[in-house]
Amino acid sequence: MSGDWKSRISEGWLDGRSGTEERNILLLCFAAVFGLGLAAHAYGFLNASFSHDMLNALVADRVETYWKMQLGRPGIVLYRRLFRGVIAAPWQLGLLSLLWLGLSAYLTAKLFRIRGRLFPVLVAGILTVNITTVAMTATYLYEMDADLFAVLLGVCAVFCWDRYGWPGVLSGALLTACCMGTYQSMVSVPVTLAMLLSVAALLRGERAASVFRKGLRAIVMLGCGALLYWLGIRMMCSLKEINLAMDSYNSVDQAVSASLLERIGHVYQTWSWAFWNPDKAHIEPIVRGINFLLALAWLGSLLMWFLKGKTGGKEKLLCGLLLILLPIGMNTAQLSFSRNVHDLMKFSFWLFYVLCLLPPFLAPREKKPGFAVIAGTVLVLALLCSNIQTANTVYTKKTLEQEAARSLMTRVLYRLEEQEDYKPGETPLVLVGISDQLNEKIPGFEAYYDITGCEAASPIVKARSSYNYNAYAAYFRYLLDNPAVMADWSTWNVMQEDPRVQEMPAYPTEGCIQLLDGIMVVKMGSGPDDTDGAREYNP
Repeated sequence: MSGDWKSRISEGWLDGRSGTEERNILLLCFAAVFGLGLAAHAYGFLNASFSHDMLNALVADRVETYWKMQLGRPGIVLYRRLFRGVIAAPWQLGLLSLLWLGLSAYLTAKLFRIRGRLFPVLVAGILTVNITTVAMTATYLYEMDADLFAVLLGVCAVFCWDRYGWPGVLSGALLTACCMGTYQSMVSVPVTLAMLLSVAALLRGERAASVFRKGLRAIVMLGCGALLYWLGIRMMCSLKEINLAMDSYNSVDQAVSASLLERIGHVYQTWSWAFWNPDKAHIEPIVRGINFLLALAWLGSLLMWFLKGKTGGKEKLLCGLLLILLPIGMNTAQLSFSRNVHDLMKFSFWLFYVLCLLPPFLAPREKKPGFAVIAGTVLVLALLCSNIQTANTVYTKKTLEQEAARSLMTRVLYRLEEQEDYKPGETPLVLVGISDQLNEKIPGFEAYYDITGCEAASPIVKARSSYNYNAYAAYFRYLLDNPAVMADWSTWNVMQEDPRVQEMPAYPTEGCIQLLDGIMVVKMGSGPDDTDGAREYNP
């Protein structure tokens, strides 16, 4: 490598700081991520709830691996082999997740070139303690670390684009493709960061032409990354003889599922609803008030910037256009991949709080922080405290539900083993429906059922029979450690709709367990529905 390139890399990385200063900022970001992250999520890492999709993927077997490839996420399969293995070990996944968040927070803070130690701490908190990370920890911990690794890949892509010109664009495109191959929805992270960095550059006084040219390079990087991803997926399908999942809320064919105008309308609606109707938060009025005050302060700062005579019309126009389009960037997932966006796909939404902090932190000031910086810091910290409360409440809810379900399934197993014709490990077993013996909602926890993955009161959720086949099998195999043998998949599906089964009473009524055609059938409750997006069993 030539001395010139060494110099460019050094200048791009250090931002004029010494190596000691950089190390201190890195350690500060990790301290903030692990401190706030453990305050919010340690209960979830140490008391993981094996429910919903995590029950299906407690061990990433052949079915789970095939499903991820069908969804166009082969990066998760490779990631598991490199970093963590196939077992969803909660504490290990939590530590890996915080590691990737620490690196992401450090690079994100560096991207905005804001000196001082307060801004990196706030960025670390925003990335670590939000509704997306709460939903991941509560229900989807089995792939949380991989999803957050995708975030890191997206941040690295933007870092390359920002610091190293066209060579950075090429490497950024490859990183973007890897980000999408791990979890497509996280492509909204590099899109959002590129837009926020452009806004920050304009607020600093850079010329519109320079920002526009750099923005074009970002579009090239993201476009090439998306193309590389699609070519890689098609190659994988050809080599592995895999058919991509289609017509599902999280499948890759949703880009053409609705008109562009309709999708744009949904994008803005989903984005605005996340902030102005925070029904998934602890003390909703306070969170709504914090969002309102942050937005008000940000709009006030932006208005003052617009009114300054130093800023040209082109700069104001470009900044206004970027801000109008920002919700689309933050919600790229809904625009491109999905007609329905859930909390796991909204990670980039929370970068809105970074945007709110930019004007006061970018404004020239004395050594002491001004009122705007202090006010913004207090509001963001208050929001983080609310999210910590939300996280711990959700994990408590999950624990209560899991213990109740374990008690229920233990009683069912006891009844099952009382049957004269049932021989554990030999008699094929079919379970129909989901029991209504559990409360639909635990009193006092009603608001938290709106978080993605927390909607059900049972670890086994209502879904297609093929989904429940895997879920019940996993529950007996891992949570009950019982040698029960599920009937083959075709028999399972036939029994779900058998008229004799429909006439059976549900547990715990007498007659809820019967031997039909050599198959032991347990009528747990109402039958399966047509929940969209449930995985199919692939023997």
